[in-house]
Amino acid sequence: MSKYEALTAHLNGQPADTHEVRMSFTALEQIVGPLPPNARQDRTWWGNTTNPTRVQAQAWQAAGWVVAPQGVSLTAELVVFVRGHVQRRNLGSPVTIGRAVAPADAAMPIAEDQTEAVTQSLLVAYLMREGWRIERTADTASREQGIDVVASRDGRILAVEVKGYPSTSYSDPSRAYEVKPTRPAGQARQWYSHALLKALLTRDAHPTYEIAIGLPDMRTYRLLHERTANSLRELQIRLAFIKPSGEVSWLPGPL
Repeated sequence: MSKYEALTAHLNGQPADTHEVRMSFTALEQIVGPLPPNARQDRTWWGNTTNPTRVQAQAWQAAGWVVAPQGVSLTAELVVFVRGHVQRRNLGSPVTIGRAVAPADAAMPIAEDQTEAVTQSLLVAYLMREGWRIERTADTASREQGIDVVASRDGRILAVEVKGYPSTSYSDPSRAYEVKPTRPAGQARQWYSHALLKALLTRDAHPTYEIAIGLPDMRTYRLLHERTANSLRELQIRLAFIKPSGEVSWLPGPL
């Protein structure tokens, strides 16, 4: 009997309308016991490819779940499971997830540390370490409407619009193995403008809130901030640059 059968039971117990389960490695260890070192060192450990030695992948797939494309961060120690299945016809045939096709021995694409979910998770962890109470976090996978992160401390309320950094592949499982035609830097400029608009709307809707934008610490975003720094300062909108290590730099100054 594999210890990962406890994970199968946990996922089987999720409500029918739950389509995503996001877990820290520590939370997962509370269910299955200690994870092997590879789980924290090698992204392929989380792949959906199954064979007699990959009992962990067998466990989550037995419950009808898979590890999401771009759904693991070794730095943040975070894994995202989504409902789905992998179909294999015979040895050497394609692996199909939705409409996506990949070689039979390939694991699903795994997260870069700049996805929105990971960026949000790192920011929330930082705020909690700094004594902030997390009042709300949006479900990034379902693109839930509303403020991404709301936190409070000492009578202050902080609202943060969070963006990730674009990858070269799609997060939609049905398109997981397609390559995006757009360049990440170009798409990042669009995401920056979307975050700025959302921050302005939040400013008008909640004039007493402190407003910020949380972004991965990437060169494209740094350059965009340099070009908009004066306007952001006038609007009293902060930027939080978030590193994969969990370190956060606030501009124009400390939070």
